[in-house]
Amino acid sequence: MGSIVDMSTLGGARERSGTVAVRVMGTPRSGTNLAKYLLERYLGVQIVFDHGFWKHGVFPALVNGRDIQYGDLPIVVLSKDPVSQILSWFRLARNDTIFKPNGNLGSFLTQSFDVRQDFTAPKRMEYRFHSPADYWNQFYFAMDALRRSGAPVHFVRYEQLVSEPAECLGSTLRFLDLASVFDDRRVVALPRHTLGASNDFDPAQSPADEKIFDPARAELTSALARMGWRNARAILRAVDDDVLDATGRSGFRQTCREAVGPAAILRSLVGFW
Repeated sequence: MGSIVDMSTLGGARERSGTVAVRVMGTPRSGTNLAKYLLERYLGVQIVFDHGFWKHGVFPALVNGRDIQYGDLPIVVLSKDPVSQILSWFRLARNDTIFKPNGNLGSFLTQSFDVRQDFTAPKRMEYRFHSPADYWNQFYFAMDALRRSGAPVHFVRYEQLVSEPAECLGSTLRFLDLASVFDDRRVVALPRHTLGASNDFDPAQSPADEKIFDPARAELTSALARMGWRNARAILRAVDDDVLDATGRSGFRQTCREAVGPAAILRSLVGFW
């Protein structure tokens, strides 16, 4: 469907080999590296991240006359639910690389939000949004707009990628229209370090408390407990319904209400943030 190309200059991309190439995009900490690992290992495709445009940047309006340009590669877009995603950005904002440091979650959620390729280096692309939720909205709205324009764009939810990786790979294979056969029932091994970093969930305290482990629900539950329901509600008020629908999360607000536990309520009351 595509060849590996050098997109460092948008005019005159150079073919590097005949291997099928796929562009992977997503906001920071959305699972782009995990997707790269799985797609290359199990589907045998080559992943393109930052040739032509930054994988974490809002998709640029590249045009040729009235035709939208997208780099002539199929695009797989990773997204994480906005509550877990924005909490992970807050943790990442404690250094000064992609996000400017901010040590208070309450102000982090409501103040202007700067995103840069690398704050420690000069001459890097930089964006400013009204808030972290505005970045989430703008990034995925632009990717959905590109999909609606007819460009080959395929959305993958991080939650499903870690809970049902074979099914995700199978749907991606069909999107790419590749001739190779992939069995959706195949056992797909996730790298241990990715699971350890991405599923921060306390184990059950006793056998009576033990429940079936659902990676998607587990991470959301953990995020709600860590940030508190009050902060989570601020995120839910800011995220766009159309973007939730576009990323496959039409019932996400109800999912959050069902996932709220005593820890999330207590965190809101004591105001640790």
